[in-house]
Amino acid sequence: MRRYYRVGEVATLTRISIRTLHHYDRIGLLTPALHSSGGYRLYGESDLLRLQQILTLRFLGFPLKRIGELLDRPDFDLVASLRVQRQVLRERIAELERISSAVGDLVDRRLTTGEWSWELVIEASEAAGAGLARREESMTAHYSPEQMQQFAEAGKAVPQEEIAAIEQEWTALLDEIRANHDLDPASAEAQALGARAEALTERTMRGYEAHPELKEAISDNYDRGAFEGDMRAPQAADFAFLERVKAAR
Repeated sequence: MRRYYRVGEVATLTRISIRTLHHYDRIGLLTPALHSSGGYRLYGESDLLRLQQILTLRFLGFPLKRIGELLDRPDFDLVASLRVQRQVLRERIAELERISSAVGDLVDRRLTTGEWSWELVIEASEAAGAGLARREESMTAHYSPEQMQQFAEAGKAVPQEEIAAIEQEWTALLDEIRANHDLDPASAEAQALGARAEALTERTMRGYEAHPELKEAISDNYDRGAFEGDMRAPQAADFAFLERVKAAR
């Protein structure tokens, strides 16, 4: 006999919030198989399997809209998807292990000898640099050589401390926005997030004032979804949330 789980049970088993499960239901991403006579959501085995796909793909950086499109394709192959996910996770783990190992060796040598090993410094730099290289490859795929040169010029006009601070603030802010997509847009918390996003956007774009065509190119790339799936950048769902917040102001 098949077992069905209430939303609270699913939340406990998977360690995601009930509010998140309700949100997935509202947007049609994960609709429970049944509802009890009292109106409670009841999730079946196929729902739990779909939830596993959603959570893993989210971890890998896919936006919710893209996940829904992928899972609802008539030719979607669950086993093939799991194999791909496993391979991507292995590659990410291997990359993190390389960086961790290089940094660990560097620290251990320092603690043992009291000196820095510049050979290990180079190895640690190379391990981290490989990840940055992939980020740069993504940039060159969306901007022309002339625009990349403009990025370099703009970067020289802004202190490195300011660039690092802006990047850190965007990371923290995007994490908060993504954890609160289903907030009431008119709520004080949502409005505060919107105000922070507007202030940080203005601060970010200040460095491109001398390159209006570059500002336009950045906007165009976001409009066409060039960075969807790159969770270091704002995603369509993040922009949609901020638009709702702005409209409710």
